[in-house]
Amino acid sequence: MMFIKISIFMFLAASEVSPIYAINMDNARIVLRDTNKRRKRHESQSLALDLALSDGCQKYANKLAKWGNFTYSDPTNKEYTENICKYEIRAGALSRCVRNWYKGRKFDVLDPRAKEYTALIWRSSQFMGYGDANINALQGVLVVRYTPPGNVPGLYTDNVRKIKKKEKKHKKKHKHRDTTGCANRQGNLYVILLLILFVLSTAMSLNDVSLFSDSAL
Repeated sequence: MMFIKISIFMFLAASEVSPIYAINMDNARIVLRDTNKRRKRHESQSLALDLALSDGCQKYANKLAKWGNFTYSDPTNKEYTENICKYEIRAGALSRCVRNWYKGRKFDVLDPRAKEYTALIWRSSQFMGYGDANINALQGVLVVRYTPPGNVPGLYTDNVRKIKKKEKKHKKKHKHRDTTGCANRQGNLYVILLLILFVLSTAMSLNDVSLFSDSAL
């Protein structure tokens, strides 16, 4: 009995020192998939999910859901870059977060409004951590972290590449000859020739009648 009590005590003590936070792997895979899809457009390598990094994301997501204050954990840290998104719990919400971050491409890379975008596609980053938590029955918050960290001053040119525009294939336009006009012109010529022949034949007939009358006299 004493052994069982000691075992339970040690388990509880270990739990207090290092609590286990289980991340939602299905949600993590959705965000990772959408992230790598956009990174590929900029020739950035695909990220791999880091469980240790995700543990920190999950802990912070739980705190944000509890506090209701959605601020970055430590903007001055040099270990990771962080993106946060508050979302409505409904289909496609996680993908919408990634799309909203990616909209930052409309701004200059040094513009504060582009920081989520540049962190998302930062070329030298290799790993992603993920965590989410429900604020209430209708809303949730997710935390994503990237390592090695991005948004490093002086390194934007090498790590934030523009999308390569696809070369448009110019198709040669073939000019089609308008045969309808030619046919109409040819038809008109035939009509004119027929009219000329009719006039000539009529004139010749009248001439023959005149000669016949003269000979009869």
